[in-house]
Amino acid sequence: MRRTFYIPCGTEAMMEQPLSPMRFRGNRSNPNHPAVLHLLRTYAAHLGAGLREVDDGEADIHWDRPLPESPGACIFLPGRPQAIVDAGCARTRDGFPVPIRGIRSPPMGKPELPDAGGSAGAPEVLDACGEAGLSLRDGILRADWDLLSFCADILFKRADFLPEYREASREGHCRDLSDAALGLAKEPWVDRWMFRLLEHLPRFRGPIAALPSRARIWLTHDLDNLSKWRVRSVAGQLARTPLQAARGRFGLLRRNYGEMLTLAFTGKDPYDTMDAIHALEGARKSASFFLANGLDHLFHRYELSRPRYRRVLADCLRAGKDIGLHGQVHVISDAAGIKAEVDKLAGLAEKPVALNRQHYLRWDAARTFACLEAAGIRVDSTLGYNDTPGFRTGTAWPYLWFDCAADRPTRLLEVPLILAEFQFYDPQKFDGDAVRRVMKTYLETACRQGGVFTVLFHNQYFHEPEFPGHGRVYADLLAWADERGLPDFDPLGTHARYAEADVRG
Repeated sequence: MRRTFYIPCGTEAMMEQPLSPMRFRGNRSNPNHPAVLHLLRTYAAHLGAGLREVDDGEADIHWDRPLPESPGACIFLPGRPQAIVDAGCARTRDGFPVPIRGIRSPPMGKPELPDAGGSAGAPEVLDACGEAGLSLRDGILRADWDLLSFCADILFKRADFLPEYREASREGHCRDLSDAALGLAKEPWVDRWMFRLLEHLPRFRGPIAALPSRARIWLTHDLDNLSKWRVRSVAGQLARTPLQAARGRFGLLRRNYGEMLTLAFTGKDPYDTMDAIHALEGARKSASFFLANGLDHLFHRYELSRPRYRRVLADCLRAGKDIGLHGQVHVISDAAGIKAEVDKLAGLAEKPVALNRQHYLRWDAARTFACLEAAGIRVDSTLGYNDTPGFRTGTAWPYLWFDCAADRPTRLLEVPLILAEFQFYDPQKFDGDAVRRVMKTYLETACRQGGVFTVLFHNQYFHEPEFPGHGRVYADLLAWADERGLPDFDPLGTHARYAEADVRG
């Protein structure tokens, strides 16, 4: 039985002369085999090649040796002293191990987790692709432990199915997931391991060396609040006015009452800032995600069908920007509810809606993505953290999702969210220089892997009187992208290239 898979990659120059298919000898007795096959297919496609699974003959990657375990609850990472791996490991739903990071012994002999990038002079944490872990002989590259299952577990978020992580998964909390122990917030480890694995094959050395030149940026905006002054907020301001006056906060009172009068006479709310954002972006593409159902699980946000909000939607479309659904929390497991939201937004936009990001980045690992795909969504960008920037799926690359619940690849393109302002600073009170340093660090990390730097800035924070300096941070990001020559990411075009894959049995 021979199967050939080819997915065109995102660089036209590489598509003109695709590499010959990578050969792979799998281990079909391993229940992770379908996910591993999809993992390798994905990374071969990133580098401009297809994937051919073979039953016999030579193979470039031989993956059939079980991972040795100690008698206790620990595992041995190739190339690492036993002293730094004598701690427990999490396990996937299929019983396969998810290694923790290596630990070093500080003074007093108490183990301490290193920073994600390791300390000066120390080896990389989870350096699973060291010489002791890989061997190349007669054209066959052998992985002596189940590195491929491990990478598939991270990329396709298998740990999110485990009961102990289910709620943390829905909340997107890095500190409560296995991700925190693995250090995924700092580095795209799956990219690093897979590209390091594949660079042992001569055909991939050139494309891997050229990865930084393929980096792109995706500017996105979640429109959680399009209205600062509603009946509830006006009533609240009226109630607070005597106390604010007694405390001498006359500047705040002048601003708030001036905003309410402006809204009353012009219909312009201070949180309606998309025109200013589009002016900053100029000809650059961006995507805005709208709430189709303004009543979320906390309170009412806005009713998109009202003229003042439909105007914002129309302005985004007129400016040539992409629009998407900001899926609500209370329907994350409800196929009919998700479909109703997609249909409502499509009706208001008078065009199909193919993009999605979940509100609060909350999702149900077993249901949400399958429901989105069934509703016609082609591109999702939910998988980021609520409490830190980082690489929640271990990659900076977009990739076709693998449905672990159904054990099958899908045609839903996942574009991981790497950085959003709410993850690491308060837009009302922040150190602009510190914010710029963090933002530039993650930008450079994503670019080193040739990936997509997906960044989220909420519209309401561009209201300069209330959030001073926030817009300048975004302007500096755009300037960095221009200096680097970073092109805009095209979500639907990328999806089309992947979805039109040549899959022959």
